Amino acid sequence: MVIPAQASGQAPIATPTPGASTPIVCGVNCPYPYDYDSAASPQVVVNKARPLNPLTYKPVLDKWLPLAVPAASGYRAVKKAMADAGVGTLCLNSGYRSFATQTSTYNRDLSRYGKTVAEHLAAHPGYSEHQTGLAIDVSTTALGCKITNFGATKAANWLAANVYKYGFIIRYPAGKTAYTGYQYEPWHIRFVGVDISVAMHNAGEVVLEKFFGLPAAPSYTK
Repeated sequence: MVIPAQASGQAPIATPTPGASTPIVCGVNCPYPYDYDSAASPQVVVNKARPLNPLTYKPVLDKWLPLAVPAASGYRAVKKAMADAGVGTLCLNSGYRSFATQTSTYNRDLSRYGKTVAEHLAAHPGYSEHQTGLAIDVSTTALGCKITNFGATKAANWLAANVYKYGFIIRYPAGKTAYTGYQYEPWHIRFVGVDISVAMHNAGEVVLEKFFGLPAAPSYTK
């Protein structure tokens, strides 16, 4: 199902009202014209059942950061807010990955861990959010900018509580592997736009697929 968006793919035509008394959950008959199919849309849903089209898509990247332009702006805001809160200094561990880079990443995990484990850790080329430039793996300088044990840090707790204010969600929440297809990744944040992230927060919905009424994607369909 394609929900038409503005030609630029950068902003929806109509938006839910942040902080509305009645939580907004889109579902299959979402009244708001978000485009979760087009690769260039900030709301694109990419998972094991929904590859990018085209598979080798490349976003318009920020001049200084390896991120799509809207995600880069959001990341800078998150980093400043975290520093201002005295929680820590955010590190950008991984942003945009090309089709070729994702091929190498997946093949590396495949050789190390085997297919079953690899497919819970790394996406097939063309099926990765990182290829959109909207997904970021983060850490803090307190951990030497490594993601190991990030979930136990104050920074991770702060992100979980506040990142929605800047247009991001924790894309792979705890206990949702059967829906998202990936293990819990507290370091993996995904830019979806402030209107969507606020609406999800207000509704108490943590899974992007469920917010848009899309089916679970625990495994590859091809």
